[in-house]
Amino acid sequence: QTDCFNYVRFLQSYNSSHLYACGTYAFQPKCTYIELTGFTLDQVAFEDGKGKCPYDPTKGHTGLIVDGELYSATFNNFLGTEPVILRNLGPHYSMKTEYLTSWLNEPHFVASAYVQESTASSTGDDDKVYFFFSERAVEYDCYAEQVVARVARVCK
Repeated sequence: QTDCFNYVRFLQSYNSSHLYACGTYAFQPKCTYIELTGFTLDQVAFEDGKGKCPYDPTKGHTGLIVDGELYSATFNNFLGTEPVILRNLGPHYSMKTEYLTSWLNEPHFVASAYVQESTASSTGDDDKVYFFFSERAVEYDCYAEQVVARVARVCK
Protein backbone atom coordinates (compact mmCIF):
# COMPACT_ATOMS: atom_id res chain seq x y z
CA GLN A 1 0.00 0.00 0.00
CA THR A 2 1.34 3.44 -0.89
CA ASP A 3 1.10 6.58 1.16
CA CYS A 4 -1.09 9.48 0.18
CA PHE A 5 0.74 12.14 -1.84
CA ASN A 6 -0.94 15.10 -0.16
CA TYR A 7 -1.65 15.27 3.54
CA VAL A 8 -3.72 18.30 4.51
CA ARG A 9 -1.95 19.57 7.63
CA PHE A 10 -3.61 22.94 8.10
CA LEU A 11 -7.22 23.98 7.55
CA GLN A 12 -8.62 27.06 9.23
CA SER A 13 -11.08 29.86 8.65
CA TYR A 14 -9.41 32.79 6.91
CA ASN A 15 -12.38 35.15 6.70
CA SER A 16 -16.17 34.93 6.34
CA SER A 17 -15.95 33.56 2.78
CA HIS A 18 -12.76 31.45 2.69
CA LEU A 19 -10.78 28.74 4.45
CA TYR A 20 -7.00 28.59 4.23
CA ALA A 21 -5.58 25.12 3.58
CA CYS A 22 -2.03 23.76 3.44
CA GLY A 23 -0.85 20.29 2.52
CA THR A 24 2.41 18.40 2.10
CA TYR A 25 1.83 18.03 -1.66
CA ALA A 26 4.33 15.19 -2.13
CA PHE A 27 7.10 16.89 -0.11
CA GLN A 28 6.51 20.23 -1.87
CA PRO A 29 4.13 22.03 0.55
CA LYS A 30 1.41 24.14 -1.04
CA CYS A 31 -1.33 26.34 0.38
CA THR A 32 -4.49 27.80 -1.13
CA TYR A 33 -7.88 29.25 -0.29
CA ILE A 34 -11.13 27.32 -0.32
CA GLU A 35 -14.26 29.27 -1.18
CA LEU A 36 -16.95 28.35 1.35
CA THR A 37 -20.18 28.65 -0.63
CA GLY A 38 -19.17 26.08 -3.24
CA PHE A 39 -16.34 24.49 -1.23
CA THR A 40 -14.04 24.92 -4.23
CA LEU A 41 -10.27 25.44 -4.38
CA ASP A 42 -8.92 28.70 -5.71
CA GLN A 43 -6.65 27.18 -8.38
CA VAL A 44 -4.99 30.52 -9.13
CA ALA A 45 -4.03 31.22 -5.52
CA PHE A 46 -1.84 28.15 -4.93
CA GLU A 47 1.29 29.33 -3.14
CA ASP A 48 4.45 27.90 -1.66
CA GLY A 49 3.77 26.28 1.70
CA LYS A 50 7.34 26.42 2.99
CA GLY A 51 7.21 27.47 6.63
CA LYS A 52 3.45 27.10 6.70
CA CYS A 53 3.26 23.31 6.49
CA PRO A 54 5.88 20.58 6.95
CA TYR A 55 7.30 18.75 3.94
CA ASP A 56 6.99 15.43 5.76
CA PRO A 57 3.50 14.36 6.93
CA THR A 58 5.03 12.59 9.95
CA LYS A 59 6.52 15.78 11.40
CA GLY A 60 4.71 17.69 14.13
CA HIS A 61 3.12 20.95 13.08
CA THR A 62 0.72 23.53 14.48
CA GLY A 63 -0.58 26.87 13.34
CA LEU A 64 -3.39 29.36 13.56
CA ILE A 65 -4.66 32.42 11.79
CA VAL A 66 -5.12 35.57 13.85
CA ASP A 67 -6.40 38.74 12.16
CA GLY A 68 -5.40 37.46 8.72
CA GLU A 69 -1.87 36.45 9.75
CA LEU A 70 -0.67 32.85 9.92
CA TYR A 71 1.42 31.89 12.93
CA SER A 72 2.96 28.45 12.51
CA ALA A 73 5.47 26.10 14.07
CA THR A 74 6.86 23.62 11.57
CA PHE A 75 10.02 22.56 9.75
CA ASN A 76 11.44 24.88 7.13
CA ASN A 77 13.39 22.42 5.00
CA PHE A 78 12.93 19.18 3.10
CA LEU A 79 14.96 17.07 5.56
CA GLY A 80 12.95 18.24 8.56
CA THR A 81 16.06 19.42 10.37
CA GLU A 82 15.31 23.16 10.54
CA PRO A 83 12.48 23.82 13.01
CA VAL A 84 10.94 27.27 12.82
CA ILE A 85 8.24 29.38 14.43
CA LEU A 86 7.09 32.10 12.10
CA ARG A 87 4.50 34.66 11.14
CA ASN A 88 3.56 35.15 7.53
CA LEU A 89 0.48 35.61 5.36
CA GLY A 90 -0.85 39.07 6.00
CA PRO A 91 -0.02 42.76 5.92
CA HIS A 92 3.17 42.55 8.02
CA TYR A 93 6.59 41.32 6.96
CA SER A 94 7.29 37.66 7.54
CA MET A 95 9.22 36.94 10.73
CA LYS A 96 10.82 33.71 11.91
CA THR A 97 13.05 32.33 14.60
CA GLU A 98 16.73 31.92 13.90
CA TYR A 99 17.93 28.38 13.50
CA LEU A 100 19.69 27.61 16.81
CA THR A 101 19.62 24.15 18.39
CA SER A 102 19.53 25.77 21.81
CA TRP A 103 16.12 27.25 20.93
CA LEU A 104 14.36 24.40 19.19
CA ASN A 105 16.16 21.09 19.65
CA GLU A 106 14.39 18.30 17.76
CA PRO A 107 10.94 19.68 18.66
CA HIS A 108 7.62 17.95 18.22
CA PHE A 109 5.01 20.70 17.79
CA VAL A 110 1.58 19.77 19.12
CA ALA A 111 -0.67 22.83 19.58
CA SER A 112 -0.99 26.60 19.45
CA ALA A 113 -3.30 29.10 21.12
CA TYR A 114 -4.13 32.78 20.76
CA VAL A 115 -4.62 34.73 24.00
CA GLN A 116 -6.00 38.26 24.02
CA GLU A 117 -4.42 40.06 26.96
CA SER A 118 -5.06 43.75 26.42
CA THR A 119 -5.81 46.34 23.79
CA ALA A 120 -3.52 49.28 23.00
CA SER A 121 -1.31 48.69 26.03
CA SER A 122 1.03 51.60 26.77
CA THR A 123 3.91 49.11 27.15
CA GLY A 124 3.08 47.39 23.86
CA ASP A 125 2.37 44.16 25.72
CA ASP A 126 -0.76 43.14 23.86
CA ASP A 127 -1.96 39.79 22.55
CA LYS A 128 0.19 36.65 22.45
CA VAL A 129 0.36 33.41 20.48
CA TYR A 130 1.54 30.36 22.42
CA PHE A 131 3.11 27.25 20.89
CA PHE A 132 3.21 23.96 22.77
CA PHE A 133 5.83 21.34 21.95
CA SER A 134 8.26 18.82 23.38
CA GLU A 135 11.97 18.78 22.64
CA ARG A 136 15.24 17.15 23.62
CA ALA A 137 16.61 19.04 26.62
CA VAL A 138 20.13 20.43 26.32
CA GLU A 139 20.34 21.90 29.81
CA TYR A 140 20.55 18.57 31.65
CA ASP A 141 23.80 16.65 32.07
CA CYS A 142 22.43 13.12 31.93
CA TYR A 143 23.40 9.81 30.39
CA ALA A 144 19.87 9.33 29.12
CA GLU A 145 18.21 11.67 26.66
CA GLN A 146 15.65 13.89 28.38
CA VAL A 147 12.54 15.03 26.51
CA VAL A 148 10.72 17.94 28.10
CA ALA A 149 7.52 19.87 27.44
CA ARG A 150 7.91 23.51 26.44
CA VAL A 151 5.80 26.57 25.72
CA ALA A 152 6.98 29.35 23.40
CA ARG A 153 5.31 32.76 23.50
CA VAL A 154 5.22 35.10 20.51
CA CYS A 155 3.94 38.66 20.68
CA LYS A 156 1.27 39.41 18.10
